[in-house]
Amino acid sequence: MSNDPAVKTLHTVDNRSKVVAVLATAAAFGAGMLAVGDIEFVSIAAAAVGVGVRFGSVWWGARVFVDRDAASVTEQPTAGGFHHGAVGVALAAAGGLALVARSLGGAVSTVAVAAVAAAVVAFLVLSVLLPE
Repeated sequence: MSNDPAVKTLHTVDNRSKVVAVLATAAAFGAGMLAVGDIEFVSIAAAAVGVGVRFGSVWWGARVFVDRDAASVTEQPTAGGFHHGAVGVALAAAGGLALVARSLGGAVSTVAVAAVAAAVVAFLVLSVLLPE
């Protein structure tokens, strides 16, 4: 294990993001069950929110708490070479929008397709707009 403070901070951010993601998933699930009531749909949408929050919070935490001189999340050997912030925001937003659209009476298949399309478009746009 490295003694580099940036690596230690990144591990702390990573560990705390797990808790934040679980809480976000539980909140999305609870709100979805109250508003929609369809457990299968709500479970998938809440999972998207949770995974998005996990990716997004690691990206955000690395940007806020790790020195600017340190390597970015994408430069970490096990992180993968994609934009974590764009994935996180896109998934969380798509899951939230799916729950809202379904609670407003949208059909399951229409809302699901629209949420996936929104996630893809949001990822493509955000991966260009958001800093690494």
